[in-house]
Amino acid sequence: MTETSKSVAPRGHFPFFPDADEFFERAMRRWPFNWPEASAGNQPRALRAFEHVPKVEVKENGKHYTVTCELPGLDEKDVKVIVDDDILNITGEKKIEQTDEKTHYSERSYGSFTRGFTLPLDADSSKLTAKFGKGVLTVEIPKSVVPSPSVKQVEIKSA
Repeated sequence: MTETSKSVAPRGHFPFFPDADEFFERAMRRWPFNWPEASAGNQPRALRAFEHVPKVEVKENGKHYTVTCELPGLDEKDVKVIVDDDILNITGEKKIEQTDEKTHYSERSYGSFTRGFTLPLDADSSKLTAKFGKGVLTVEIPKSVVPSPSVKQVEIKSA
């Protein structure tokens, strides 16, 4: 398509998008946490639990791989690090704090999570270590020496 053949349709030609602002407001009302100003009738919202997906960073240097996972609000006892074959799994659960107070609005997330990572061929999962502090899990996976595959040409003989 060339620059001259582009055209913008006048308002009303898109039956599913008659007004972008109206569409955005309707979409935001369907989000689980909603926007405060879009709440109907100033009624308090119920606290909801949804899947918590922690942020992860994976780095590599010459000696090891480092997986850092942000887990604010969790304790060491709430998290598990499991290696099954060549898969590193980080699992945990952030539980709702039970009180007798009435919650009017909350953007906090609760629930269980699982993050899985396929380990590279040179990862030595038998020497993996994990540390937890200040809401951050750090998993260190040393690199092992992987022998380079040897190539051997096989002679083909006549039958």
